[in-house]
Formats: sequence, C-alpha cells, structure tokens
Amino acid sequence: MAPIRIRLLIAIFLISSATLCLEITLTRYFSISQDYHFAFLVISIAFLGYGASGSLLAVFKKFQSANLENFLCLSSFLYSLFILASFLLCNSLPFDLIRLSWDKNQIFLILIYYFILSLPFFFAGLTISFAITKLAQEVNKIYFADLMGAGTGSILAVFIFLPKGEKGVIVFIALLALLASFLLSLRASTLLRLCLIIFLMVEAALFYFSPSCLNFRISPFKALPLSLEYPQAKHLFTRWNATSRVDILESPAVRYAPGLSLLYRNELPPQLGLSVDGGELTAVTRFQEEEPALEFLSFLPSSLAYVLSPRPSALIIEPKGGLDVLAALHFKSSQIKVIESNPLIVKLLNHELATFSGSLYQQKNIHLVSANTRAALKQEKERYDLIVFSLVDVFGSSSTGVYGFRENYLYTLESFSHLWERLSPQGIISLTLFLLPPPRKEIRLLATWIETLEKAQKDPASHLVAIRSWGTISYFIKKAPFSSQDIIKLKAFAKERLFDLVYYPGIKAEETNIYNKFNKPIYYDLTVQLLDSAARKELYANYLFQLRPATDNRPFFFNFYKLDRLKATFKALGQKWLPLLQGSFLVPLLLLQSVFVAFLLILLPVLVLKTNTRRRRGIFFQVFSYFSLIGAAYMFVEITWIQKFILFLGHPLYSVSAIIFSLLVSSGLGSYFSKRLFSQDLKKKLRTGLILCSGLILIYMLLLPLFFDNFLGLKFMLKIILTFLIIFPLGFFMGFPFPTGIRILESEGITLIPWGWATNAFSSVISSVLALLIAFWGGYNLVLIWAAAGYLLALPLLSFSNHRDKANT
Repeated sequence: MAPIRIRLLIAIFLISSATLCLEITLTRYFSISQDYHFAFLVISIAFLGYGASGSLLAVFKKFQSANLENFLCLSSFLYSLFILASFLLCNSLPFDLIRLSWDKNQIFLILIYYFILSLPFFFAGLTISFAITKLAQEVNKIYFADLMGAGTGSILAVFIFLPKGEKGVIVFIALLALLASFLLSLRASTLLRLCLIIFLMVEAALFYFSPSCLNFRISPFKALPLSLEYPQAKHLFTRWNATSRVDILESPAVRYAPGLSLLYRNELPPQLGLSVDGGELTAVTRFQEEEPALEFLSFLPSSLAYVLSPRPSALIIEPKGGLDVLAALHFKSSQIKVIESNPLIVKLLNHELATFSGSLYQQKNIHLVSANTRAALKQEKERYDLIVFSLVDVFGSSSTGVYGFRENYLYTLESFSHLWERLSPQGIISLTLFLLPPPRKEIRLLATWIETLEKAQKDPASHLVAIRSWGTISYFIKKAPFSSQDIIKLKAFAKERLFDLVYYPGIKAEETNIYNKFNKPIYYDLTVQLLDSAARKELYANYLFQLRPATDNRPFFFNFYKLDRLKATFKALGQKWLPLLQGSFLVPLLLLQSVFVAFLLILLPVLVLKTNTRRRRGIFFQVFSYFSLIGAAYMFVEITWIQKFILFLGHPLYSVSAIIFSLLVSSGLGSYFSKRLFSQDLKKKLRTGLILCSGLILIYMLLLPLFFDNFLGLKFMLKIILTFLIIFPLGFFMGFPFPTGIRILESEGITLIPWGWATNAFSSVISSVLALLIAFWGGYNLVLIWAAAGYLLALPLLSFSNHRDKANT
C-alpha cells in the first residue's frame, strides 16, 4: 500500500477515535449539566452530522473532484476547530430541562443544541464519507479503520477525565482531530499549515492553563448550585474519576436528617454536603466515638428498624455520605456490610474527609464493598437481619419524576427479589422516601414490594408496616409476618415521636393521619388498595400516574406519566403542557425534532438530484429503503444493548464505552473480511448475512437475561471481556450489510454512494431516539424484535444492482 494510504487510514482512525471520545464525553456532560446521560440523543446528534456530510457530497459533486489529501486535511482541521467552538457555544447557552415547565423557549434551545453539537460530527463525517467516495473499492479497509478507531476512542473516553477533570477533556479530543490533519498536511498549502500550527499552540495553551470556560455548565436548579446560594455557603473542593464528579461543600442547606421528629430540639452535629455530578446532595456527618450529638438518629423514622430488630447484622445499600452507616454503628449492629457503588466517595471518606467522618468506613466491624449494587448482591452469600435502602438527595429531586426516561435497575421486580433472598428468617428491609404529593414514587415502590412478596408466595398484608413523618414515609418489609409484639413496639415508637401510622396488619383507618394531617389518609387508602389484588388492578388502570412495577426489560421507574391518561394529566397540571416535557413525553418531541432536522439536512438536499428515468427513481427508493432499514436495525441493537448492559457493567459510561467498542470492533472486522467472504455470489451471500443477523438478534434477546443472571456477580474486568465475547458474533455479521451494499451500489454509479451514506445516517438519527420511545411502552425486547425485522425487510431490496449475483470484480 502506498504511504499516503497508510497515513490516510491512520488519520481516519484518529478522526473516529476523537468522534467516539466526543460522543461519550457528551453523555458525561449531559449527566452533569442536565442530570441524565442522554446517550440515545448524543448518538442521534452524531449521525445527524454524519448524514449531512453525505448529503453535501451528493449535492455538490464538484467536491468529489477535489484532491483527496488536501480535502481531508482541511475537513479534519475544521473538525478539530468545531469540537472546541461547538462545546463553548453550547456551554454558554441558558438551556435547562427544568425550565421546560414554564419557558417554551427551551424547546427552541433544544433544537439549537441539536444543530450546534452536530457541527463537529458533520466535519468528521465529511472526512470519512469523502474518503469512502474517492476510494470506494477500498471501502472495507476505510470502514475497518473507521470502526477500529471508534472502538479505541470508546475506551479512551473512560480515562480522559482522570488528568484534569472536565477542563482537559474537550481540548484533548480536539487535539486528536488536529493530529489527523497534521498527518494529511504534507501537500497542504502554506496558509493551512500555518493555521494548523497556530491552532495547535492555542489548544496546548488551553490544556495547560485550563480556563474556567472549559468547566461543564451545571443547571442552576441542581442540588449543588442551589445549596451554594444559601448565605455562608462555601464550596470546598471537587474531585473526579472516570464515572463521576464529587463536590464537597459547607452550606446551611445541608441539614440532613430525613423525617426528623419535631420533638427533637437539639442541634444536629456538623455536616458537610456531598454532591455527585452536581446533584444527589447528601451529607457527611461528623463522627466521633460516643458523640452525644448522634442522639438525633433515634428520632429518625428509619430507626424503627433497630427497635424491631435490636443489634442486627445489617446491609447498607448506597449510603453515599454514610448517615445510615452511622446509624448502624450507633445502634450497636453486630455486623455491618456496606455496598457503595461510587469508589470516589469511598476514597474521599477514607482520606481527605477521614478526620471529619471519623474514618467511618475503616471501623473494625464494617465491611465495605465498592461495586454496583446488583452485582454485589449477586455475589452475596450472607443473610442479614436488616437491609437498609439509603435515601439520597437533600432536596428530594430524585423523587419528582422529572427525568422519566432515566433507567434504574435497583427499583425493579428482579432487584427486589434478589434483596428478599438476602434476608434472614426474621430479617427486615427498611426504606425511607421523601413525600412529594401527589403520591407517585413512594406508591410505585410499595407496589413493587407487594408484587415481589406475592411472587415469593407471601401475603403482603402480613409482612408490611409503614409510618409517616412530616416529610417522609418509611416502609418496613419483614421476611416473617409481623408479630403482635412487633406491632406494640411500632405503635409506641410512632407515638413517642409523633409519627403517623400508615399501615400495619389489622390497622383501622381512624388510627392514621393524626399528627401530620392531610385532608384525608391518602397513603393509608392507597396502601389498602394495593394490598387487594382486584382493587390494585383498578388502581393501576385509573390512577393518574404509572404505578405498575418496573422490570429489567422496562427499567423506567421514574416514568410516571401514562399515555392513556394524557388528557387527565394535562388538566391536573392546570392545562399546561410544558411540564409534560420534563418526563418521558420529551422523547416524542425529540423524535419529531430529529425527523425534521434529519430530513432538512440529510434527505432534502439529496432529493434535489435529478432522477430522469423511472428506473433511476426506483433505484433511489430501493437504496433509501435498504440503507435506512440496516441503519435502523443496527441502532436498535446498539441503543438496546447500551441500556441493558448498564445493569451488567454498573454505570452508563462503562456500558456506552464497552458496547460501542465491542460492536464497532466486531463490525469493523466483519467489514474488513466482507469483501473476501462475499467475493462471489454477492447478493446471495448478503441475503444469508441478513438472515443470520436477524436470527442472532432473536437468540440474543432470549439468552441475554440468562447471561446476566449467571455472570452479574463476576469481577469487573471479567465482565468487560465477556461483554466483548458475547457481542462479537452478532457484531461481526452486522458489519457486512453496509460495505456490501456500497459495493453493490457502485455498479449504478459513484454518485449514489453519498446517497446510501446519507440515508443510512438519516435512519440512524431517527432510530436512536425511536428505540427509547418503543422501549417505554413495549420494553427493550420489543426494540430487538423490530431490529430483527429490519434486517429481514431489507432482503427484497437488493435489486438496485444490474449485475445480479455475479462476482464483484
């Protein structure tokens, strides 16, 4: 191969690495700025840019006569430039999802975000699509370099936050693209070379000095900015790891004692705020042995668990700042095991906050496991007298249901079943939640536990008690039925602290709603309805919000809005439609937006091409249908696996990185070998490949739950390796349809290649969002069924070739 081709493939590799780094970094940016990773939206934005680049080449054919190396040098330089420019511009826009409740202008800001963030991907796509157009016979090698670079970039993204936090990330990605431009600049003009050198100096200076403009903008409505608005509030420091940002602060807002009895008159011990990704504000409480200030723990509703089960062996789940761990120590638990998924929090409490926290996690009777909760529970063999779900977020924003598209694998039927298995014969599960009327999260959580108990062939009415404070509700689920002695202790505890009884076996309505009164005993009424199977079905159907338990297939616990109650919800919101967009109904808006923008920037420009003959019009339709279907099928698989493997790998960043790496490397190898494997009987073998893709998708859909169930408890690196191995076979075959379609398309003339590229990207833009929409109402298995159908529907669309099944020579 000529030297220029080697440099070109390396440049393509670097461009694709930068592109995937940018995609994954944007998921972290959205997690911090808007409280959700929006992986599906980022992928849609990326393909919008890629598709628009293909349309440009299809419409303006004069570009196709440009010098290959000079054109790629300029486009990769512009890519590097717009990585920085688009980030800085978007970071300065006052866009905020919370403001959708009252500010309709935010809808237009979403559109602006969509467009601006697609610009760097436009130049990345322009670089790669131009190379494919000019070197169509070597598409398999270019596609291989493209996908291998993308896979490498997905791994790089896990580590690029470590050196300098968010300040160095965008600059590093821009430097990757600039390096690609330098590789192709040997024949570039003096002016372009000078621009490259100047921009290299600018990026180096930005990386070294790390100005504040590179900080990720955080929504002013998230917990961290809100708490810093209080008088005398002080930000102490920020720390980063690959998956999270943790801030430590002093603020009057950090008074963390959920549901504290109004009878408690003393001061709380000093507390520091701990915020994860700018939200989830909890507290680190000062701890010293036998400190009198810890007396407040006895006035929390959650302390009932220690009255019902003295000196228990306790399992504490996700304690963050460690309040529930302190409680377990204070009440003399015989054994304490802590599952904390964020290793950065553990590191802070063991080192920089060790003096303040009393080296909490290093106490002799505490055993700490830093791992994803579901994975840790799968490994767990012990049984516990008490399992505590820790409440997170001082402001209770996690209970609002604002982000109904957020997946949560801890609050599913399958997860609760695992927890139930870890209880000792007299064990108790304790959960405390903030009250945020109208009741949603707290009732859905209770419904999930009731169905879990029924699944275990238990009578839920005998295994449940609940109490309510002025601001929280606490549920206690016991492995054995609650005894009369338990109920005596419950009543005494509630009366001494002025907590309201919500439910216990045999409770009467007049015993409820006494101290902290509502107009009617709504939580008692809802609990009684849920405990009656017939009334529960009616409640599920007629209640304004979604109460049916979430499952691993549909893990959207915070998706409370119901499509069939849209009109009633609209009325309940004061006939205001904007608040609906805070929840899952934002996704249909994003879908409509993606269709509009993708049509405008990808399809419409290409449709101006002349189609003089009926034969050519037919080819256009077949090309559009074929590349749209394989693009949609690929994206349905990718989005579904990203979401499903969050459970297996423990964090969205790991899932995005591992799935994209595994899919693209395996697809890249499939692309590379496609020409060799499909050298004869091209269309016939492609049909076989499409059928294999469809069949494998359905097989994976059936076997994946079994795979998770058997391997969820393995060490993290083993799970990464298994993820790659399980995905590789399907990914390899999914690498065939696109380059093979390009080769078939080439027989109709090179001008149609950008059209194939554009329509594939157009479909990917839409299907990235559509996949999540389908999952909301049908689950991710339905998305996979549609993916399998997409490959099958592409079978009759291979007639755009004139040479039938002859070898492509």
